[in-house]
Parts: sequence; C-alpha cells; structure tokens
Amino acid sequence: MIRTIAGTARISTKIIKDGSVAGRDCFCEKLEQKFFNRIEKYKHSQFDYIGKSLHSILPTKLIQVEKLPQSENIYNGAVMLAKEVERTIPADIVGYIVSLKPGAKKNHFGGVSMEVLMHEIRHLFHYFTNPKIPNRIYRVSKLREGENNFEQFFVNNFQSPVRPSISKIETEKLLKKEKMYKVDILQFLRYKLIEEIGAYNSGEKFSAQYRTKKSHKIEYDFQSQIQTLFLREKLVMITDMLKDMLKAERESLKTRCKVNN
Repeated sequence: MIRTIAGTARISTKIIKDGSVAGRDCFCEKLEQKFFNRIEKYKHSQFDYIGKSLHSILPTKLIQVEKLPQSENIYNGAVMLAKEVERTIPADIVGYIVSLKPGAKKNHFGGVSMEVLMHEIRHLFHYFTNPKIPNRIYRVSKLREGENNFEQFFVNNFQSPVRPSISKIETEKLLKKEKMYKVDILQFLRYKLIEEIGAYNSGEKFSAQYRTKKSHKIEYDFQSQIQTLFLREKLVMITDMLKDMLKAERESLKTRCKVNN
C-alpha cells in the first residue's frame, strides 16, 4: 500500500523507530513541538518563515507552502497531496502542498492564525509519519472525481456541527449508492475523523500557548471544536459501522466457502 508514496512524502520507520500507532503519533508530536519552538523565537514574523522552518526540519522532503487568496468563500488552510505529474518518480504522491490564508489581525504568525497554522502543521506531519493516511485519501479520491467527491461529503456531514445521528443516516445513504466501496469509504471517514481530532487539538493547544506567551495572560477554558463538531462521537459511530461491515463480510465469505465446498 505504501509503495504509492515516494520517500519525499514519508518518514521511514528506521527514523521513527517505533512503528506502532502510539510511536508514530509521538514522533509527529515531537515534530510539531520542534516547529512551534522554532517559530515562536521570531520577534517579527513573516509568512516566508513558515516554509523556511518546515524545510529546516525536514530538508529532504517535498513541502510547498502557498498563500490562499483573501476570499470569504474559501477555507483558511489545507494540506493537499502533491502528485507526480511528469512521472519521473515511480510514485503517485511525492509530497504535500500547505495552503494558508494570511490576514489574521490577532494571535497570528506571518498573518496566519496560529490556530489554523498549527492545525495544518499537524496534518502535514501526521501524513509524513503515517503514510497509510494520505495513501487512503488518494485511493478513495480516485473512486469519484470532481467536486461531488468524498472529501466534500466528509466536510458537509462530519466536519460540521450536524448531530452524529444525521451523519450516520447520510453515510448509510452513501453506502447504498457506493456498494462496491463500502469498506474503503468507512475506513476513509474513520481516518479523516482521527486526523481532524488531532489537528483541532494541536491548533487549539499551540494557539493558547502562543497567545499566553505574547499577552502574558492565562488562557481560560473554552469549548473545543472537537466538542462543537461532535468529532469523538462521530468517530465511535463510524468505527462501529466499520466493525459491523467487516463482520458481515467475513460471515458472507464463510457462507460462500461452505457452499463451494
């Protein structure tokens, strides 16, 4: 599965050493902290420092940082897969494009909201340390091209404050239409939920640290986006759906084997 990811888009387990989920997450968190420690030292921040800091931490990896236009109808940040165009490298994913919108007036670095910046940095480093995540995203994106894709389905029904019960209903409708790809879709949704929980947590945590250091005021508790969007509840729901789906498929396979024998 990982063969579609070039070495410029992943970190080897030889470097991570602990290839377990916990080990990869720990390595990802160390990279986040290293990046944050580097940028908070700047007395005057500039947008270009974001890319320079990333390249100094991962000099052999392909990372492109670009500005998003100032538009109310576009997201504030995203990490996209950089695909091989000229086919000079035998891989589908060769790196990542980090898109960020500058223009924030408060608690920002180089004009980019600190919460948005560290949210996207978490995505970036998690992709490098968990290549099965971008690989799954790539595979599922190929199932349906165009605007009406599974990424948009996730945004509309999971990365929004709709209740988990509604998310489940919409997911069941989708699975009825996409019968051939049920497991792929559920695994994709599960990975995306895990990704967003980690990213929102990082964005909020580092944003609070940065604000506290700059203003010397203690941060007060607030409701996390993880709670507002019911992300943990949705993760439990999707995980249960996936377990039921895999169990049903195993039972079906057993039945077919008995009939054939």
